[in-house]
Amino acid sequence: MTDLPVSRKLPIEHLSASFGNVTNSYKFYWFLSILEHVKENQTSFIPLNKLLANMVASVWYPVNYFRLSFGKQDRLSQIVLKIKSEDNLANDAKKREVVNAILTHISTSSEIASEIMSLGRFVPYRFMRPFFKRELQGKPDWKIDSLVVDLAEKSFNHPENLCLYRFVSHPENGIEIQKDWFEYLQKHLHILIGFCLWHLLEYLQKNNPNVPNIPRKIFEPKQRELKQARIFWDIALDELGLVQCIYSNQAIQKYQISLDHFLPWSFVAHDFLWNIIPTEKGVNSAKGDNLPDIKLYFDPFSKLQYNAFQAVFNPKKVKNFEDYTLLFKKDEVTEIKSLSFAEFRETLYNTVIPQIQIAKNMGFTANWRYFKPLI
Repeated sequence: MTDLPVSRKLPIEHLSASFGNVTNSYKFYWFLSILEHVKENQTSFIPLNKLLANMVASVWYPVNYFRLSFGKQDRLSQIVLKIKSEDNLANDAKKREVVNAILTHISTSSEIASEIMSLGRFVPYRFMRPFFKRELQGKPDWKIDSLVVDLAEKSFNHPENLCLYRFVSHPENGIEIQKDWFEYLQKHLHILIGFCLWHLLEYLQKNNPNVPNIPRKIFEPKQRELKQARIFWDIALDELGLVQCIYSNQAIQKYQISLDHFLPWSFVAHDFLWNIIPTEKGVNSAKGDNLPDIKLYFDPFSKLQYNAFQAVFNPKKVKNFEDYTLLFKKDEVTEIKSLSFAEFRETLYNTVIPQIQIAKNMGFTANWRYFKPLI
């Protein structure tokens, strides 16, 4: 998605140019915060503190929950890591909680507050530079921000070069969206969000090569879709009879199981059947987002997966075997049924082990082992 909707009134090419030569994430999150305000409000004035808080909060989940890299120079990701180290907020805290925590920081004179407010001293101005490229050419860098303020004021209602917003200080510091631009943002809101997310995704993929499922890691984590997995394992446990937890070696009771993502959900961000096994609830809680000890647990995991697939295989009972056909690159699920355990294990191994290494590089704790709590 490289083109924005055209307009006879507005210099759309300047807005598009704002996303050129991006080396940090702030432009994406600044514009997404503007669009979120337009979506939720009918006012053209947006307080600066609100925009900054929303920007930082939007980075919380990709950085703290999904552990994506934003690059060494990215200021937004550095700020949320510092907030995480100082605040008692869960990695998957609701966005409103995160926004409130950030606004609380802004109201203080702390180091974090200074870093957040420093964003407001360069982000709004740099985003607007393409609107005044000719006027700013050759000007010293230290003069550009003040020139952007003056130029934005002069062109705010200038029919030949209407700028996106101007800077205001009443009733508080913020920006005011120009009325024709406000109508344009409202009319094309979903396209503009998609445009921005498309470029943000390209940026994140560049900084996270080989990391799976990045599109689902941009937003606040959603509830997991475990209906198919529960149907699958209900049938498997009925067919297999006694099954032991691969971590605790304790017998699993069908109606008391917890479904565990062998590769943590916060890393894979999917609910594919080949990555899910039943455990005891206490064991699953203890494992959390840790990476299991492969030497200890991979063979029991792959054996349980193989036995369950063989036991459940019946297209009339379980309709969704697509997870396995994609994994094994087979056109027909019957081809997987005929695999030996060694062949089944090899495909799982070649899928899981590289992802374990990637997850370790991202900071996920490796070599987790279960130890029964002392009573």
